[in-house]
Amino acid sequence: MARVTGVTENSQRIKPHKTETSVECRYQLITDADGEQLIHLSTFGSKNRVSHPKSSQSLQIDRTIGVSLVELFCETFGLATPGDDYEPRLIAAYRANPGLFRKLIVNDVDARDVIGLAHRRVQVERFRTLLTDADAFAQEAEEIPGKGKEKVWQRFFEQNPWILGTSLATQVLTKWDAKSLEKVVAGFSVTGAGKRVDGLLRTSGRIRSMVFVEFKTHDTPLLTASEYRPGVWGPSKELAGAVAQAQSTVHMATREITDRLQATAEDGSDIAGDWTYMFRPRAYVVVGRLEQLVGEAGGDHQPKIRSFELYRREMQLPEVVTFDELLARAEWMVSTPAAE
Repeated sequence: MARVTGVTENSQRIKPHKTETSVECRYQLITDADGEQLIHLSTFGSKNRVSHPKSSQSLQIDRTIGVSLVELFCETFGLATPGDDYEPRLIAAYRANPGLFRKLIVNDVDARDVIGLAHRRVQVERFRTLLTDADAFAQEAEEIPGKGKEKVWQRFFEQNPWILGTSLATQVLTKWDAKSLEKVVAGFSVTGAGKRVDGLLRTSGRIRSMVFVEFKTHDTPLLTASEYRPGVWGPSKELAGAVAQAQSTVHMATREITDRLQATAEDGSDIAGDWTYMFRPRAYVVVGRLEQLVGEAGGDHQPKIRSFELYRREMQLPEVVTFDELLARAEWMVSTPAAE
């Protein structure tokens, strides 16, 4: 028996032992005369011994030797020590077997939540970039030529319907069609010829109600360029037009579809549990930015704010929401402690 005082590399020519002569190793935790904790390792005779196993060799290891052995084990077997930079090893392991990593993540609820939240944070940052970086917005617009600025936002919300679903209303909103946010509304179908709506949603729950969304752009003016009367600004032509457009769409849909729209299968039969109510459906216009209501010195332009707020608050349909208000809600959704 011996107490180990050092760990150094051996240069002897040693061959692996045969498994037939394997022995069992048992450990005990003991304390020396100075109060230092030791690990006592004892090996017992091979299973081929005729007599009962009894201790044949023993070693005692203190903290210093233990740390040296841990470092040796980690280096030899590719393990990570506390404080070690194991990211390169993880990357290498992922590249060697990405399918296994995906399987582990799919089976780990917490991992899926972390990945989902990380993706949403990336999309919120993209949202902010589109609002504040004209070059970045122009670059995305070039990817869908001939479609106009509104199509940039159309595509963004197609890719991120959760922003509309959790930010516009008190109820959770889902896309009417899982494949497309934009739909044509007419007759008893939302796929026939008729008025095209930028976003067709519906509320969740037992009473599913249709919700209409019209997108303008973040640069669309909210108010007229000059006062209508001293201290009074009217809604811009673009905003007034978007409001009228949303009102017309809702009117046409409620007139043609009436109270309830039942989804049907190809044979004409009802699809059980798939319907949408049309009792005074909600509508939203997403337009402009509130920074348009800031004065030359950077402070609130109170007459403009009053004019805009009174205009949209007194209007029953549609609700007017600015892009930066939508962004603020999305940022809150991914930054609240409950989302961690």
